[in-house]
Amino acid sequence: MLNRVKFLKTRNILAPDFPLAEVIGHIDSGGVIIHPTETVYGFGGIPHGGVTDKIASLKDRTIKKPMLLLVPDKKSTEGLEWTPEALILADAFWPGPLTIVLSDKDVGYPESVRNATGGVGVRVSSHPVVSTLIKELGVPMVSTSANISGGQPLSDVTSIAESEHLSSAEDLLVLDTGPLPHSLPSTLIDCSKRSLRILREGAIPFREIERLIPGGRLNV
Repeated sequence: MLNRVKFLKTRNILAPDFPLAEVIGHIDSGGVIIHPTETVYGFGGIPHGGVTDKIASLKDRTIKKPMLLLVPDKKSTEGLEWTPEALILADAFWPGPLTIVLSDKDVGYPESVRNATGGVGVRVSSHPVVSTLIKELGVPMVSTSANISGGQPLSDVTSIAESEHLSSAEDLLVLDTGPLPHSLPSTLIDCSKRSLRILREGAIPFREIERLIPGGRLNV
């Protein structure tokens, strides 16, 4: 367990001098990381209640909200129900900033990632560092934006030092790939019901999704 925040600068976690085994061991043991994505930096860890409780504490979040799962590919979503529309969207926008909510009818996923109606948000990231990490980890990783609840998401981890709450955190490892390009958060679409619903319009505009989904089955 780390007794302070630890920063690891990298652009390639497979580089010979990068301590990948340390990072994977930290995550496997229930530690929390801050990782880059194609949109903003996120908190991440294994999808376990204790880990998500740590992340909620780091975000200073009192209201429980489900976190999404970053997965290496569609095959890593066993037990979730893929609709034809969800497959169309994943094929069009993954890897990339689209989070798709799928039905977990068999209640096989932990409560920390399930919403009130039994949906689980999943995404394949296009950022090379986190996508490689998830493949090396071998399991999906829970993720949510790395910010204090109600605050602006991080696009540059140097601001962690300016946050008394985050800079004093324990058991936190930061993968620092430098400042990220300005981006909206991922677009969030619910494909767990008969009618699709955009829950958040973000980096992928509504019109691009509407172009792929025929028959008026898309609600905003």
